[in-house]
Amino acid sequence: MILRDFSPTPYQGGKLPITDLLQAILKNGFSWPTEMKSQDVVVRYLLHSLDNSYTLLRNVSLPGVEVMIPFILVGPTGIIVINNSPASGIFRAQGNVWAVMDKRDGAFRPSKPNLVMRTILFTRAVETYLKEKNFAEIPVEGILVLTNPGTHVDTTRPDVRVVLVDGLERFSAHLSAEAPIMDRERRYKLIKTIENSLDADKPEPSPADAPGSALPQTLDSSFDQAVAPLRKKANFSRRQWLILGAFVVAEVVILVIFLFIIMFTA
Repeated sequence: MILRDFSPTPYQGGKLPITDLLQAILKNGFSWPTEMKSQDVVVRYLLHSLDNSYTLLRNVSLPGVEVMIPFILVGPTGIIVINNSPASGIFRAQGNVWAVMDKRDGAFRPSKPNLVMRTILFTRAVETYLKEKNFAEIPVEGILVLTNPGTHVDTTRPDVRVVLVDGLERFSAHLSAEAPIMDRERRYKLIKTIENSLDADKPEPSPADAPGSALPQTLDSSFDQAVAPLRKKANFSRRQWLILGAFVVAEVVILVIFLFIIMFTA
């Protein structure tokens, strides 16, 4: 299987710089690392089970859709929209209702977010987009994948297929056994259409953000002038001065926090 990752901040198996991790958490919420780890589980199973006639698009931001779609799987048998979740517990999927078992009395109560409805909305968004791009004849199916091994789901004619993590290999085998409806050229055009829309949706960089623009040059020259007297006494590189400055700022922040604690506890 071919993987194309469009994540604004690639998870890299959790091995990413602390600054990138903090920025991703601030942008996407504290659950972001857990959700990305859940996505890695799906990727690992599909990479092992599907051949290169399948392409998995990860974290796709379609035009007009505010939320990223976790996965779009394009293959000879059609398109699968995959919504993954690391949710744990005992759930029930009935129609478009998603409920969780209350441990106190064993009753099922509606759970938020509604993972079934979210999967349906992702699927409809992809269907609408493909119809606009003249791919209306390609079937689109939505599935919900629960990646926590301890999760159990009681299904009663759910509106989307629900797959537990131990059923991913079975799902992949069933997918590979279906009759193909898309040839290689059609799949290529479909994938390129999605990729081109992603490129077109990216905002143009402002002149101030362009490499070699006046603003960064002004900041660089101001910084160099500020540390010029110190460079005569300490032979540090510009990067070393920046690191030293960051440490000083961090210490000042910690000192201010301690002062506030002392003031409010005195």
